[in-house]
Amino acid sequence: MKRMLAGILVALPLFVVAMPKQASALVIQIGGHHHRRWVPGHWAIRHHDRVWISGHYD
Repeated sequence: MKRMLAGILVALPLFVVAMPKQASALVIQIGGHHHRRWVPGHWAIRHHDRVWISGHYD
């Protein structure tokens, strides 16, 4: 158990250094729930026509 914990403590800083800098933009999933933003319904231009886009989670 101590050997496994020591291995994790040694590997963690190496993992953090090796991570790409863009990783901070990742969505962090906590407890299996995504925190998604509600986008209300709006008009959009599709193929030179205005169409109604219903509200949805983005």
